[in-house]
Parts: sequence; C-alpha cells; structure tokens
Amino acid sequence: MLPVEGGWSAVVRVPATRSEEQLVLHLLEQEHVLVHPGYFFDFPSEAYLMVSLLPPTTVFGDAIERVLGAAAPTV
Repeated sequence: MLPVEGGWSAVVRVPATRSEEQLVLHLLEQEHVLVHPGYFFDFPSEAYLMVSLLPPTTVFGDAIERVLGAAAPTV
C-alpha cells in the first residue's frame, strides 16, 4: 500500500499480471469485491487499485486478502 495522508480510500499497487480492467472485473464477478482501477484516477501506469477504508476491519481484511490473492502472479 502506498503512504496514506488521510482520506476514505487507499491506493494499493499490485503485480501487473493482467490489465487493471481485467483484474477489477475478476474481483467483482468472481471474488465479489468492488475496487476501482487506477486509471479512474489518472495513474501514469497500470497495476494500481483504489480500495475503500470504510468497511469494518473484518470485512476489509477478508476483501483485501481476496484482492491480493487474485493479483498474485501464478506459478
């Protein structure tokens, strides 16, 4: 996660294993997790996701594990 200066969301940099669009669609359709791709926020390159910091800790923890699992390179 990138350094936080406050706010209701955080930027997560993930491995560039697929396009942001493919990843966010996979997360929504298969993992039932909603995140925003970095290109919504004009990041200069791929592999950034915006996640909300509003869910309860247990919900956030479960969701971020699914995000990181989906973004991990396959061996």
